[in-house]
Amino acid sequence: MIQLLIVLAAVLVAVGAMLAVIIPAALLRRARRLIESDIPPVDEQVLTEFEAVRPTFTMTVVNQFAAPPDRVWSVLENEAFSWIPMMDGVRYADTARTPGTVRKLGLLFFAAAEQVTRRVPNARLSVIGIHTSVPPVVKFYTVDYQLRETSEGGTELTWTIAGRPALLSFIPLSWAAVFVRPFARIIMDQLQSRL
Repeated sequence: MIQLLIVLAAVLVAVGAMLAVIIPAALLRRARRLIESDIPPVDEQVLTEFEAVRPTFTMTVVNQFAAPPDRVWSVLENEAFSWIPMMDGVRYADTARTPGTVRKLGLLFFAAAEQVTRRVPNARLSVIGIHTSVPPVVKFYTVDYQLRETSEGGTELTWTIAGRPALLSFIPLSWAAVFVRPFARIIMDQLQSRL
């Protein structure tokens, strides 16, 4: 009996070790494939369908910057997330960056194609995730940046992320914002260092 348990434990350790190598390699491959592919914008009907689905996760972070809105906007649009380790930042498909433009966001094990839905220079940028490298985990998401000039000439940036997974989408995930918000604040602090 003990020998059987030892063999079973050895098999489980071997399977776990294989999965520890296979899963990250597969995630890395899927992320690279999405970044390298040509993804066209989705039409208005698809965007409307995405926006009609109620998100199960929503998080908002507000931060104040001494820099004026045009400077914060410039960093958000031209250097977005490039300060995060293992992230290439955001790359736009073309220079227009108007609503309908597709941009790509790439982390080491995750990538997404986002479509600009609203763009008011120095005031507001909204995107919707139209493709991700892990569709079972992230079905869709929206990101909204609102910039407001403060009375001191600085900027108040409101960053809202909302989304819904494909699997287990009936589970409300807004409670997870408590765990995600500290990372969002670190990203905001890093944005401050770029200004």
